[in-house]
Amino acid sequence: MGKIRQLDETLSNMIAAGEVVENMASVVKELLENAIDASAKSVEVHLREAGFREITVLDDGEGMDKDDLRMAFKRHATSKIKTHHDLHHIGSLGFRGEALPSIASVAKVEVDASLNEQSGDRIVVRNGDIVSEEKGEARKGTKILIKDLFYNTPARLKHLKSAQRELSFVVDYVNKIALSHPHIAFTLTNNGKTLLKTQGDNDVLKVLHQIYPLDVIKNMLAFENKNQYFKIKGYMSKPSHTRSSRQHMTLITNRRIIHNNKLLNAALSAYRTYLPVHKFPILYLEIEVDPLLVDVNIHPQKLSVKFTEEAELRKLIESTLASRLKSEDLIPMVERREQPAPEQSGFDFTQAKERQSERPSKVEETPAPPPTPEKTQEEPASKKNKRLPYLSYIGQSFGTYLLFQDENALYIVDQHAAAERIRYEQYIAAMSRETPTVRNLLTPFDLSLSNREILAHESIKETLLSFGLHTEVKDDTTLSIHSHPHWFKEGEEEEYAERMVRLLLAEEEVSVSKMIDKVAADLACKHSVRANKYINKHEIDRLIEDLDRCENPFTCPHGRPTILSFSTHELETMFQRVQS
Repeated sequence: MGKIRQLDETLSNMIAAGEVVENMASVVKELLENAIDASAKSVEVHLREAGFREITVLDDGEGMDKDDLRMAFKRHATSKIKTHHDLHHIGSLGFRGEALPSIASVAKVEVDASLNEQSGDRIVVRNGDIVSEEKGEARKGTKILIKDLFYNTPARLKHLKSAQRELSFVVDYVNKIALSHPHIAFTLTNNGKTLLKTQGDNDVLKVLHQIYPLDVIKNMLAFENKNQYFKIKGYMSKPSHTRSSRQHMTLITNRRIIHNNKLLNAALSAYRTYLPVHKFPILYLEIEVDPLLVDVNIHPQKLSVKFTEEAELRKLIESTLASRLKSEDLIPMVERREQPAPEQSGFDFTQAKERQSERPSKVEETPAPPPTPEKTQEEPASKKNKRLPYLSYIGQSFGTYLLFQDENALYIVDQHAAAERIRYEQYIAAMSRETPTVRNLLTPFDLSLSNREILAHESIKETLLSFGLHTEVKDDTTLSIHSHPHWFKEGEEEEYAERMVRLLLAEEEVSVSKMIDKVAADLACKHSVRANKYINKHEIDRLIEDLDRCENPFTCPHGRPTILSFSTHELETMFQRVQS
Protein backbone atom coordinates (compact mmCIF):
# COMPACT_ATOMS: atom_id res chain seq x y z
CA MET A 1 0.00 0.00 0.00
CA GLY A 2 1.31 3.48 -0.89
CA LYS A 3 2.29 6.15 1.64
CA ILE A 4 -0.04 8.85 0.34
CA ARG A 5 -3.63 8.84 1.49
CA GLN A 6 -6.45 11.34 1.69
CA LEU A 7 -7.03 13.00 5.05
CA ASP A 8 -10.40 12.46 6.65
CA GLU A 9 -12.77 15.44 6.78
CA THR A 10 -12.39 16.12 10.52
CA LEU A 11 -8.59 16.34 10.29
CA SER A 12 -8.82 18.47 7.12
CA ASN A 13 -11.11 20.89 8.92
CA MET A 14 -8.74 21.14 11.89
CA ILE A 15 -5.86 21.95 9.54
CA ALA A 16 -8.01 24.54 7.75
CA ALA A 17 -8.91 25.99 11.13
CA GLY A 18 -5.23 26.80 11.61
CA GLU A 19 -5.49 29.21 8.67
CA VAL A 20 -8.99 30.56 9.26
CA VAL A 21 -9.39 30.51 13.06
CA GLU A 22 -6.53 32.22 14.88
CA ASN A 23 -8.37 33.63 17.88
CA MET A 24 -11.72 35.00 19.06
CA ALA A 25 -11.57 37.91 16.65
CA SER A 26 -11.20 35.62 13.64
CA VAL A 27 -14.25 33.61 14.77
CA VAL A 28 -16.26 36.82 15.16
CA LYS A 29 -15.04 37.94 11.74
CA GLU A 30 -16.21 34.80 9.96
CA LEU A 31 -19.60 34.77 11.68
CA LEU A 32 -20.23 38.47 11.05
CA GLU A 33 -19.34 38.08 7.38
CA ASN A 34 -21.89 35.27 7.10
CA ALA A 35 -24.53 37.43 8.79
CA ILE A 36 -23.85 40.33 6.45
CA ASP A 37 -23.94 38.07 3.39
CA ALA A 38 -27.34 36.86 4.64
CA SER A 39 -28.65 40.46 4.25
CA ALA A 40 -28.91 41.10 7.98
CA LYS A 41 -30.00 44.59 9.03
CA SER A 42 -29.09 44.06 12.68
CA VAL A 43 -26.27 41.94 14.14
CA GLU A 44 -25.44 41.36 17.80
CA VAL A 45 -22.20 39.90 19.17
CA HIS A 46 -22.24 38.80 22.81
CA LEU A 47 -19.06 37.55 24.50
CA ARG A 48 -18.44 35.88 27.80
CA GLU A 49 -14.96 36.36 29.22
CA ALA A 50 -13.75 38.01 26.01
CA GLY A 51 -14.96 34.98 24.05
CA PHE A 52 -12.91 32.41 25.95
CA ARG A 53 -16.16 30.94 27.33
CA GLU A 54 -18.75 31.91 24.74
CA ILE A 55 -19.24 33.83 21.52
CA THR A 56 -22.82 34.40 20.40
CA VAL A 57 -23.67 36.03 17.08
CA LEU A 58 -27.33 36.84 16.47
CA ASP A 59 -28.65 38.25 13.17
CA ASP A 60 -31.99 38.98 11.48
CA GLY A 61 -30.87 37.83 8.05
CA GLU A 62 -32.36 35.33 5.61
CA GLY A 63 -31.83 32.35 7.88
CA MET A 64 -31.59 28.68 6.78
CA ASP A 65 -33.82 25.67 6.53
CA LYS A 66 -32.93 22.25 7.95
CA ASP A 67 -31.12 21.04 4.82
CA ASP A 68 -29.00 24.19 4.50
CA LEU A 69 -28.20 24.04 8.20
CA ARG A 70 -26.72 20.56 7.79
CA MET A 71 -24.90 21.48 4.58
CA ALA A 72 -23.32 24.60 6.13
CA PHE A 73 -20.99 22.35 8.15
CA LYS A 74 -19.67 20.52 5.08
CA ARG A 75 -16.28 21.73 3.91
CA HIS A 76 -16.32 24.00 0.83
CA ALA A 77 -20.12 24.12 0.91
CA THR A 78 -21.31 27.62 -0.03
CA SER A 79 -24.27 29.42 -1.54
CA LYS A 80 -22.17 32.36 -2.70
CA ILE A 81 -20.40 31.07 -5.81
CA LYS A 82 -21.43 28.40 -8.28
CA THR A 83 -19.32 28.84 -11.41
CA HIS A 84 -15.86 29.96 -12.51
CA HIS A 85 -17.47 33.23 -13.63
CA ASP A 86 -18.72 33.90 -10.08
CA LEU A 87 -15.17 33.69 -8.72
CA HIS A 88 -14.23 36.79 -10.74
CA HIS A 89 -17.36 38.76 -9.75
CA ILE A 90 -17.42 38.18 -5.99
CA GLY A 91 -19.81 40.51 -4.23
CA SER A 92 -20.06 38.63 -0.93
CA LEU A 93 -17.62 38.76 1.97
CA GLY A 94 -17.34 35.00 2.36
CA PHE A 95 -17.30 32.41 -0.40
CA ARG A 96 -14.83 29.63 0.43
CA GLY A 97 -17.17 27.56 2.62
CA GLU A 98 -14.45 26.94 5.22
CA ALA A 99 -15.58 29.06 8.17
CA LEU A 100 -18.25 26.97 9.93
CA PRO A 101 -16.61 23.54 9.50
CA SER A 102 -13.25 24.97 10.61
CA ILE A 103 -14.75 26.60 13.71
CA ALA A 104 -16.77 23.47 14.52
CA SER A 105 -13.60 21.37 14.46
CA VAL A 106 -12.03 23.38 17.34
CA ALA A 107 -15.08 24.49 19.34
CA LYS A 108 -18.52 23.40 20.56
CA VAL A 109 -21.15 24.88 18.24
CA GLU A 110 -24.92 25.31 18.45
CA VAL A 111 -26.91 26.98 15.67
CA ASP A 112 -30.54 28.12 15.59
CA ALA A 113 -31.85 29.16 12.19
CA SER A 114 -35.22 29.99 10.71
CA LEU A 115 -36.60 31.28 7.42
CA ASN A 116 -39.59 32.85 9.16
CA GLU A 117 -41.17 33.39 12.54
CA GLN A 118 -43.32 30.27 12.44
CA SER A 119 -40.70 27.55 12.97
CA GLY A 120 -37.01 27.07 13.48
CA ASP A 121 -34.33 24.38 13.59
CA ARG A 122 -31.38 23.76 15.89
CA ILE A 123 -28.22 21.80 15.27
CA VAL A 124 -25.44 20.88 17.73
CA VAL A 125 -21.94 20.05 16.46
CA ARG A 126 -19.02 18.51 18.35
CA ASN A 127 -15.59 17.77 16.84
CA GLY A 128 -17.03 18.64 13.46
CA ASP A 129 -19.84 16.05 13.67
CA ILE A 130 -23.55 16.73 14.06
CA VAL A 131 -24.61 15.20 17.37
CA SER A 132 -28.11 16.63 17.74
CA GLU A 133 -30.93 18.07 15.61
CA GLU A 134 -34.13 19.48 17.09
CA LYS A 135 -36.67 22.27 16.89
CA GLY A 136 -35.18 25.67 17.52
CA GLU A 137 -36.22 29.28 18.03
CA ALA A 138 -38.97 30.51 15.70
CA ARG A 139 -37.21 33.79 14.86
CA LYS A 140 -36.18 34.76 11.35
CA GLY A 141 -32.42 34.80 11.07
CA THR A 142 -29.55 32.86 12.60
CA LYS A 143 -28.12 32.52 16.08
CA ILE A 144 -24.73 30.85 16.47
CA LEU A 145 -23.27 29.95 19.86
CA ILE A 146 -19.56 29.08 20.07
CA LYS A 147 -18.39 27.54 23.34
CA ASP A 148 -14.92 26.67 24.64
CA LEU A 149 -12.88 27.67 21.59
CA PHE A 150 -9.78 25.46 21.13
CA TYR A 151 -10.96 23.08 23.86
CA ASN A 152 -9.54 20.15 21.88
CA THR A 153 -6.33 21.93 20.76
CA PRO A 154 -4.68 22.98 24.05
CA ALA A 155 -1.49 24.19 22.35
CA ARG A 156 -3.50 26.76 20.38
CA LEU A 157 -5.39 27.80 23.50
CA LYS A 158 -2.13 28.27 25.41
CA HIS A 159 -0.81 30.75 22.85
CA LEU A 160 -3.78 33.10 22.99
CA LYS A 161 -3.13 36.52 24.53
CA SER A 162 -4.67 37.78 27.75
CA ALA A 163 -8.44 38.25 27.93
CA GLN A 164 -8.13 42.04 27.62
CA ARG A 165 -5.80 41.74 24.64
CA GLU A 166 -8.04 39.25 22.85
CA LEU A 167 -11.05 41.45 23.61
CA SER A 168 -9.26 44.44 22.05
CA PHE A 169 -8.82 42.44 18.82
CA VAL A 170 -12.55 41.70 18.72
CA VAL A 171 -13.45 45.32 19.42
CA ASP A 172 -11.09 46.52 16.70
CA TYR A 173 -12.61 44.20 14.13
CA VAL A 174 -16.23 44.97 15.03
CA ASN A 175 -15.40 48.70 14.90
CA LYS A 176 -14.09 48.27 11.36
CA ILE A 177 -16.91 46.05 10.13
CA ALA A 178 -19.39 48.61 11.51
CA LEU A 179 -17.54 51.33 9.56
CA SER A 180 -17.61 49.27 6.38
CA HIS A 181 -21.36 48.58 6.76
CA PRO A 182 -22.88 51.70 8.35
CA HIS A 183 -26.33 50.65 7.09
CA ILE A 184 -26.31 47.70 9.51
CA ALA A 185 -26.92 48.12 13.25
CA PHE A 186 -24.16 46.41 15.26
CA THR A 187 -24.09 45.64 18.97
CA LEU A 188 -21.07 44.25 20.82
CA THR A 189 -21.12 43.25 24.49
CA ASN A 190 -18.76 41.46 26.86
CA ASN A 191 -20.11 39.98 30.08
CA GLY A 192 -23.25 42.07 29.58
CA LYS A 193 -21.39 45.39 29.14
CA THR A 194 -22.04 47.20 25.85
CA LEU A 195 -18.80 48.06 24.05
CA LEU A 196 -20.24 49.28 20.74
CA LYS A 197 -23.74 50.06 19.50
CA THR A 198 -24.44 51.61 16.11
CA GLN A 199 -27.77 52.70 14.67
CA GLY A 200 -27.51 51.35 11.14
CA ASP A 201 -28.60 54.65 9.57
CA ASN A 202 -25.82 54.61 6.93
CA ASP A 203 -23.88 57.50 8.49
CA VAL A 204 -20.16 56.68 8.70
CA LEU A 205 -19.44 59.77 10.80
CA LYS A 206 -21.91 58.60 13.44
CA VAL A 207 -20.17 55.22 13.55
CA LEU A 208 -16.83 56.99 13.95
CA HIS A 209 -18.35 58.92 16.85
CA GLN A 210 -19.22 55.61 18.53
CA ILE A 211 -15.54 54.67 18.30
CA TYR A 212 -13.71 57.97 18.92
CA PRO A 213 -14.31 60.95 21.24
CA LEU A 214 -16.03 64.11 20.02
CA ASP A 215 -12.83 66.16 19.75
CA VAL A 216 -11.51 63.63 17.20
CA ILE A 217 -14.73 63.75 15.18
CA LYS A 218 -14.57 67.55 15.09
CA ASN A 219 -11.11 67.28 13.58
CA MET A 220 -11.91 64.76 10.85
CA LEU A 221 -11.74 65.92 7.23
CA ALA A 222 -14.01 64.41 4.58
CA PHE A 223 -12.50 63.61 1.18
CA GLU A 224 -13.66 62.12 -2.11
CA ASN A 225 -12.05 61.59 -5.52
CA LYS A 226 -11.91 59.18 -8.46
CA ASN A 227 -9.97 58.20 -11.56
CA GLN A 228 -10.73 55.86 -14.43
CA TYR A 229 -10.36 52.75 -12.25
CA PHE A 230 -11.21 53.68 -8.67
CA LYS A 231 -13.44 55.86 -6.56
CA ILE A 232 -12.32 56.72 -3.04
CA LYS A 233 -13.97 58.53 -0.16
CA GLY A 234 -13.73 58.71 3.58
CA TYR A 235 -12.49 60.69 6.56
CA MET A 236 -8.99 61.61 7.68
CA SER A 237 -7.84 63.21 10.92
CA LYS A 238 -6.01 66.50 11.09
CA PRO A 239 -2.33 66.13 12.03
CA SER A 240 -3.15 67.39 15.52
CA HIS A 241 -5.04 64.15 16.24
CA THR A 242 -2.84 61.09 15.86
CA ARG A 243 -2.32 57.63 17.30
CA SER A 244 0.83 55.62 18.01
CA SER A 245 0.10 52.79 15.56
CA ARG A 246 -1.45 52.12 12.16
CA GLN A 247 -4.28 50.25 13.83
CA HIS A 248 -6.56 53.26 13.42
CA MET A 249 -6.09 53.38 9.65
CA THR A 250 -8.99 51.45 8.12
CA LEU A 251 -9.05 50.34 4.47
CA ILE A 252 -12.30 49.14 2.89
CA THR A 253 -12.61 47.74 -0.64
CA ASN A 254 -16.11 47.08 -1.94
CA ARG A 255 -17.32 46.84 1.69
CA ARG A 256 -14.49 44.40 2.54
CA ILE A 257 -11.92 45.19 5.27
CA ILE A 258 -8.45 44.73 3.82
CA HIS A 259 -4.80 44.95 4.88
CA ASN A 260 -2.45 46.57 2.37
CA ASN A 261 0.74 48.25 3.56
CA LYS A 262 1.43 49.85 0.19
CA LEU A 263 -1.89 51.68 0.28
CA LEU A 264 -1.30 52.71 3.90
CA ASN A 265 2.13 54.02 2.92
CA ALA A 266 0.53 56.03 0.13
CA ALA A 267 -1.78 57.63 2.69
CA LEU A 268 1.13 58.28 5.05
CA SER A 269 3.08 59.90 2.22
CA ALA A 270 0.33 62.51 2.02
CA TYR A 271 0.96 63.27 5.70
CA ARG A 272 4.73 63.48 5.17
CA THR A 273 6.21 66.32 7.28
CA TYR A 274 2.80 66.86 8.93
CA LEU A 275 3.29 64.15 11.56
CA PRO A 276 6.01 63.50 14.15
CA VAL A 277 7.98 60.26 13.92
CA HIS A 278 6.02 57.16 15.01
CA LYS A 279 2.68 58.96 14.90
CA PHE A 280 -0.14 57.93 12.57
CA PRO A 281 -3.43 59.51 11.48
CA ILE A 282 -6.92 58.18 12.07
CA LEU A 283 -8.17 57.21 8.63
CA TYR A 284 -11.29 55.68 7.14
CA LEU A 285 -10.70 55.03 3.44
CA GLU A 286 -13.35 53.39 1.28
CA ILE A 287 -12.37 52.13 -2.18
CA GLU A 288 -14.90 51.29 -4.87
CA VAL A 289 -13.61 49.25 -7.79
CA ASP A 290 -14.92 46.90 -10.47
CA PRO A 291 -14.67 43.34 -9.02
CA LEU A 292 -12.77 42.35 -12.16
CA LEU A 293 -9.90 44.62 -11.08
CA VAL A 294 -9.45 43.10 -7.63
CA ASP A 295 -8.61 39.54 -6.58
CA VAL A 296 -9.95 38.71 -3.11
CA ASN A 297 -8.97 35.04 -3.28
CA ILE A 298 -5.29 35.26 -2.31
CA HIS A 299 -5.60 34.93 1.48
CA PRO A 300 -7.46 32.32 3.59
CA GLN A 301 -9.14 35.06 5.64
CA LYS A 302 -9.66 37.32 2.57
CA LEU A 303 -7.76 40.11 4.33
CA SER A 304 -5.22 40.68 1.57
CA VAL A 305 -6.39 41.52 -1.92
CA LYS A 306 -4.58 42.19 -5.19
CA PHE A 307 -5.43 45.19 -7.38
CA THR A 308 -4.81 45.13 -11.11
CA GLU A 309 -4.00 48.87 -11.21
CA GLU A 310 -2.58 49.31 -7.73
CA ALA A 311 -0.04 51.98 -8.75
CA GLU A 312 -2.86 54.18 -10.00
CA LEU A 313 -4.74 53.64 -6.75
CA ARG A 314 -1.72 54.64 -4.68
CA LYS A 315 -1.32 57.85 -6.70
CA LEU A 316 -5.01 58.66 -6.25
CA ILE A 317 -4.87 58.13 -2.49
CA GLU A 318 -1.72 60.18 -1.94
CA SER A 319 -2.75 63.10 -4.16
CA THR A 320 -6.29 63.25 -2.72
CA LEU A 321 -5.20 63.25 0.93
CA ALA A 322 -2.33 65.65 0.31
CA SER A 323 -4.63 68.07 -1.51
CA ARG A 324 -7.15 67.89 1.33
CA LEU A 325 -4.50 68.74 3.92
CA LYS A 326 -3.24 71.66 1.85
CA SER A 327 -6.74 73.13 1.68
CA GLU A 328 -7.28 73.18 5.44
CA ASP A 329 -6.34 75.49 8.32
CA LEU A 330 -4.24 73.18 10.48
CA ILE A 331 -3.25 75.50 13.32
CA PRO A 332 -3.83 73.44 16.50
CA MET A 333 -6.10 75.05 19.07
CA VAL A 334 -4.62 74.62 22.55
CA GLU A 335 -7.18 73.29 25.03
CA ARG A 336 -7.24 74.22 28.70
CA ARG A 337 -5.95 71.52 31.06
CA GLU A 338 -5.19 71.32 34.75
CA GLN A 339 -1.51 72.15 35.03
CA PRO A 340 0.95 70.70 37.56
CA ALA A 341 3.14 72.97 39.63
CA PRO A 342 5.57 74.79 37.34
CA GLU A 343 9.00 73.27 37.00
CA GLN A 344 12.27 75.12 36.67
CA SER A 345 12.61 76.29 33.09
CA GLY A 346 15.79 75.63 31.18
CA PHE A 347 15.70 79.26 30.03
CA ASP A 348 18.01 81.69 31.85
CA PHE A 349 16.04 84.89 32.52
CA THR A 350 19.12 86.73 33.74
CA GLN A 351 20.99 85.96 30.54
CA ALA A 352 17.92 86.91 28.55
CA LYS A 353 17.75 90.34 30.17
CA GLU A 354 21.45 90.88 29.59
CA ARG A 355 21.12 89.86 25.96
CA GLN A 356 18.15 92.17 25.52
CA SER A 357 20.00 95.17 27.01
CA GLU A 358 23.13 94.41 25.01
CA ARG A 359 21.30 93.51 21.81
CA PRO A 360 22.57 95.54 18.86
CA SER A 361 20.18 97.30 16.55
CA LYS A 362 20.86 94.65 13.92
CA VAL A 363 21.43 91.07 15.01
CA GLU A 364 23.57 88.55 13.20
CA GLU A 365 21.81 87.49 10.04
CA THR A 366 20.83 83.85 9.73
CA PRO A 367 22.32 81.95 6.75
CA ALA A 368 20.65 82.86 3.50
CA PRO A 369 18.29 80.14 2.23
CA PRO A 370 18.53 78.81 -1.30
CA PRO A 371 16.74 80.90 -3.92
CA THR A 372 13.02 80.29 -4.20
CA PRO A 373 11.34 79.62 -7.55
CA GLU A 374 10.51 82.77 -9.45
CA LYS A 375 7.09 84.28 -8.74
CA THR A 376 4.77 85.74 -11.30
CA GLN A 377 4.58 89.51 -11.40
CA GLU A 378 0.80 89.36 -11.03
CA GLU A 379 0.97 87.99 -7.48
CA PRO A 380 -0.15 90.78 -5.12
CA ALA A 381 1.61 91.67 -1.89
CA SER A 382 -1.17 90.03 0.13
CA LYS A 383 -0.98 86.48 -1.10
CA LYS A 384 -4.04 85.17 -2.92
CA ASN A 385 -4.08 81.78 -1.19
CA LYS A 386 -3.16 82.90 2.28
CA ARG A 387 -2.80 79.94 4.68
CA LEU A 388 -2.20 81.86 7.91
CA PRO A 389 -4.40 84.52 9.48
CA TYR A 390 -3.26 88.15 9.40
CA LEU A 391 -1.04 88.29 12.48
CA SER A 392 -0.10 91.31 14.59
CA TYR A 393 3.29 90.87 16.31
CA ILE A 394 3.33 91.28 20.11
CA GLY A 395 6.75 90.10 21.26
CA GLN A 396 9.18 87.24 21.80
CA SER A 397 9.25 84.79 24.70
CA PHE A 398 12.25 82.74 25.91
CA GLY A 399 14.18 83.82 22.83
CA THR A 400 12.30 81.06 21.01
CA TYR A 401 8.58 81.74 20.71
CA LEU A 402 7.09 84.64 18.74
CA LEU A 403 3.76 85.97 19.99
CA PHE A 404 1.05 87.30 17.66
CA GLN A 405 -2.63 88.11 17.88
CA ASP A 406 -5.65 88.83 15.73
CA GLU A 407 -9.21 89.65 16.73
CA ASN A 408 -9.97 85.99 17.53
CA ALA A 409 -6.92 84.41 19.13
CA LEU A 410 -3.41 84.52 20.53
CA TYR A 411 -0.82 82.75 18.34
CA ILE A 412 2.56 81.33 19.34
CA VAL A 413 5.13 80.59 16.63
CA ASP A 414 8.19 78.41 17.23
CA GLN A 415 10.82 80.39 15.33
CA HIS A 416 13.10 77.38 14.72
CA ALA A 417 10.29 75.11 13.53
CA ALA A 418 8.98 77.89 11.27
CA ALA A 419 12.42 78.55 9.80
CA GLU A 420 12.90 74.81 9.27
CA ARG A 421 9.65 74.58 7.30
CA ILE A 422 10.60 77.57 5.11
CA ARG A 423 14.09 76.27 4.33
CA TYR A 424 12.81 72.72 3.81
CA GLU A 425 10.38 73.80 1.11
CA GLN A 426 12.99 76.06 -0.49
CA TYR A 427 15.49 73.19 -0.56
CA ILE A 428 12.83 70.87 -1.99
CA ALA A 429 12.09 73.36 -4.78
CA ALA A 430 15.78 73.80 -5.57
CA MET A 431 16.59 70.08 -5.52
CA SER A 432 13.51 69.00 -7.49
CA ARG A 433 14.33 70.88 -10.67
CA GLU A 434 14.69 68.56 -13.66
CA THR A 435 17.98 70.18 -14.65
CA PRO A 436 19.76 71.31 -11.49
CA THR A 437 21.76 74.51 -11.64
CA VAL A 438 25.32 73.54 -10.73
CA ARG A 439 28.51 75.34 -9.86
CA ASN A 440 31.55 73.79 -11.57
CA LEU A 441 34.70 74.01 -9.49
CA LEU A 442 38.08 74.99 -10.91
CA THR A 443 39.66 73.33 -7.91
CA PRO A 444 37.77 70.25 -6.67
CA PHE A 445 37.61 69.65 -2.92
CA ASP A 446 37.94 66.29 -1.22
CA LEU A 447 35.85 64.27 1.22
CA SER A 448 37.49 61.70 3.49
CA LEU A 449 35.54 58.43 3.61
CA SER A 450 36.25 54.85 4.64
CA ASN A 451 37.28 52.28 2.06
CA ARG A 452 33.88 50.61 2.44
CA GLU A 453 32.11 53.91 1.74
CA ILE A 454 34.27 54.51 -1.32
CA LEU A 455 33.25 51.09 -2.69
CA ALA A 456 29.57 51.80 -1.95
CA HIS A 457 29.84 55.21 -3.64
CA GLU A 458 29.45 53.69 -7.09
CA SER A 459 25.83 52.72 -6.33
CA ILE A 460 24.86 56.32 -5.49
CA LYS A 461 27.00 58.19 -8.01
CA GLU A 462 24.18 58.71 -10.52
CA THR A 463 21.78 59.84 -7.80
CA LEU A 464 24.33 62.38 -6.57
CA LEU A 465 24.74 63.62 -10.13
CA SER A 466 20.96 64.07 -10.44
CA PHE A 467 21.26 66.53 -7.53
CA GLY A 468 24.08 68.35 -9.33
CA LEU A 469 26.86 66.81 -7.23
CA HIS A 470 29.61 65.48 -9.56
CA THR A 471 31.87 63.09 -7.66
CA GLU A 472 34.95 61.07 -8.62
CA VAL A 473 36.95 58.53 -6.60
CA LYS A 474 40.44 59.91 -5.98
CA ASP A 475 41.86 57.00 -3.99
CA ASP A 476 40.73 54.26 -1.60
CA THR A 477 39.61 56.73 1.08
CA THR A 478 39.04 60.00 -0.79
CA LEU A 479 36.17 61.30 -2.90
CA SER A 480 36.66 64.41 -5.03
CA ILE A 481 33.81 66.88 -5.61
CA HIS A 482 33.99 68.57 -9.04
CA SER A 483 30.65 70.40 -8.99
CA HIS A 484 27.82 71.03 -6.59
CA PRO A 485 24.28 72.51 -6.64
CA HIS A 486 24.13 76.30 -6.74
CA TRP A 487 22.15 76.38 -3.50
CA PHE A 488 25.04 75.09 -1.36
CA LYS A 489 25.85 77.83 1.16
CA GLU A 490 29.11 79.57 0.38
CA GLY A 491 31.83 78.50 2.79
CA GLU A 492 29.97 75.32 3.81
CA GLU A 493 30.07 73.41 0.52
CA GLU A 494 32.15 70.60 1.99
CA GLU A 495 29.75 70.07 4.88
CA TYR A 496 26.69 70.08 2.59
CA ALA A 497 28.31 67.60 0.21
CA GLU A 498 29.37 65.25 3.00
CA ARG A 499 25.88 65.23 4.55
CA MET A 500 24.31 64.35 1.19
CA VAL A 501 26.82 61.58 0.50
CA ARG A 502 26.44 60.03 3.94
CA LEU A 503 22.64 60.20 3.87
CA LEU A 504 22.58 58.41 0.53
CA LEU A 505 25.08 55.79 1.69
CA ALA A 506 22.89 55.09 4.73
CA GLU A 507 19.90 54.17 2.55
CA GLU A 508 19.41 50.56 1.49
CA GLU A 509 17.14 51.52 -1.40
CA VAL A 510 18.05 54.76 -3.10
CA SER A 511 15.04 56.80 -4.22
CA VAL A 512 15.61 60.31 -5.57
CA SER A 513 12.32 61.68 -4.21
CA LYS A 514 12.89 60.08 -0.81
CA MET A 515 16.43 61.36 -0.60
CA ILE A 516 15.41 64.86 -1.65
CA ASP A 517 13.04 64.84 1.30
CA LYS A 518 15.63 63.49 3.76
CA VAL A 519 18.42 65.80 2.60
CA ALA A 520 16.12 68.83 2.59
CA ALA A 521 14.85 68.10 6.11
CA ASP A 522 18.34 67.44 7.41
CA LEU A 523 19.87 70.60 5.94
CA ALA A 524 16.86 72.73 6.91
CA CYS A 525 17.19 71.67 10.55
CA LYS A 526 20.91 72.38 10.71
CA HIS A 527 20.85 75.76 8.98
CA SER A 528 17.71 77.38 10.40
CA VAL A 529 17.55 80.06 13.07
CA ARG A 530 17.91 78.42 16.47
CA ALA A 531 15.94 78.60 19.67
CA ASN A 532 17.21 81.08 22.29
CA LYS A 533 18.23 83.52 19.56
CA TYR A 534 16.63 86.95 19.48
CA ILE A 535 15.68 88.20 16.03
CA ASN A 536 14.58 91.69 15.11
CA LYS A 537 11.22 92.90 13.81
CA HIS A 538 12.38 92.93 10.20
CA GLU A 539 13.49 89.29 10.42
CA ILE A 540 10.25 88.33 12.15
CA ASP A 541 8.15 89.95 9.41
CA ARG A 542 10.17 88.14 6.78
CA LEU A 543 9.85 84.83 8.66
CA ILE A 544 6.04 85.04 8.84
CA GLU A 545 5.78 86.20 5.23
CA ASP A 546 7.89 83.27 4.05
CA LEU A 547 6.03 80.83 6.29
CA ASP A 548 2.72 81.98 4.81
CA ARG A 549 4.03 81.15 1.33
CA CYS A 550 4.72 77.54 2.30
CA GLU A 551 2.50 74.72 1.07
CA ASN A 552 2.32 73.49 4.64
CA PRO A 553 3.04 76.31 7.09
CA PHE A 554 1.65 74.37 10.06
CA THR A 555 4.42 71.86 10.85
CA CYS A 556 8.18 71.59 10.53
CA PRO A 557 9.64 68.81 8.29
CA HIS A 558 9.62 66.47 11.30
CA GLY A 559 5.92 66.98 12.01
CA ARG A 560 6.21 69.32 15.02
CA PRO A 561 3.81 72.28 14.98
CA THR A 562 5.16 75.65 13.87
CA ILE A 563 2.21 77.58 15.31
CA LEU A 564 -0.36 77.12 18.07
CA SER A 565 -3.36 79.22 18.98
CA PHE A 566 -5.41 80.07 22.08
CA SER A 567 -8.88 81.37 21.28
CA THR A 568 -10.06 84.56 22.98
CA HIS A 569 -12.83 82.53 24.62
CA GLU A 570 -10.32 79.99 25.95
CA LEU A 571 -8.16 82.73 27.45
CA GLU A 572 -11.17 84.41 29.06
CA THR A 573 -12.24 81.04 30.47
CA MET A 574 -8.80 80.42 31.98
CA PHE A 575 -8.91 83.87 33.60
CA GLN A 576 -12.49 83.13 34.75
CA ARG A 577 -13.89 86.11 32.90
CA VAL A 578 -16.47 83.79 31.34
CA GLN A 579 -17.86 80.38 32.23
CA SER A 580 -16.45 77.40 30.32
